[in-house]
Parts: sequence; C-alpha cells; structure tokens
Amino acid sequence: MATKTAKTANKPAHEIRSGAIRAVIWHNSSDKGNWYSVNITRSYKAGDTWKETSQFNRDDLLAVSKLCDLAFSWIQQQPAKAE
Repeated sequence: MATKTAKTANKPAHEIRSGAIRAVIWHNSSDKGNWYSVNITRSYKAGDTWKETSQFNRDDLLAVSKLCDLAFSWIQQQPAKAE
C-alpha cells in the first residue's frame, strides 16, 4: 500500500492507496476547532476515461476496511495541536 503526505493547505493531509481503492485524509479547521475527514473512492475506467466512485463491490470491502484502519491510525498519530 502506497502512502503520501502533502504539506499545502489545498492538498490532502495524507493519502493511502491499495490498488484501485484510495483513502484521502483532509485536515479541516474552523472557529470551532480542527478535525480530519476521510474520503474513500475506487477508480475505474469507462472507455478511455478514468472515473471515481464511492460504491464498492464485495471484493473491494477488505481493502476498504484496511484503508479505514490505516487512516484511523494515521489520524491518531498526528500531534494534538493539529487537531
């Protein structure tokens, strides 16, 4: 599974990928505080065009589960000041 960390404000805080499944972790902040959110998508090719969906089939579920676990662990390891 590949991982990537970005440091700019309009890019994800972290990305984790397993095959066509991707978990993107976003750092959010407002006057009420800071938090992380996670988007899970699956890439697929329709003709010549790559697309993404948030629908998963049975064979995707184990990878989705593992990416959720890894995303949770990554968020838990972030410094408290960033939350």
